[in-house]
Amino acid sequence: MPYRLTMPDDGILRIFFDGALEDDEVDPFINDFMRYLEAATPAAPLRTLTISNHVGAKLAPRVRKMFASLNSDPRLGKSATIGVDRYTRVLVGFVLKATGRDNIRFFESEEEALAWLKT
Repeated sequence: MPYRLTMPDDGILRIFFDGALEDDEVDPFINDFMRYLEAATPAAPLRTLTISNHVGAKLAPRVRKMFASLNSDPRLGKSATIGVDRYTRVLVGFVLKATGRDNIRFFESEEEALAWLKT
């Protein structure tokens, strides 16, 4: 699997991507992610910190749709991201416009990302 999910004591879900998520990996990722999202509520949303080394690869259409669908869920709160390239940042901008949300930010360090997530 090119991803790993962990939930430390601070309640912020860490998502580590080692490369691009392929079509056949979408369902396992959704199943793993939903375990955390189902425990959240709109009043107490899930906060995520995504760390990726995904640079230069295009995301498959099914992967883009999956991210848009997940971001539409009101149980998903602030999402900080580290280590994505310009292409992915533009794609996230489209996802935010499509979902009408403003819950994703990009950071250069984990410390900055965690500070924003905790506010």
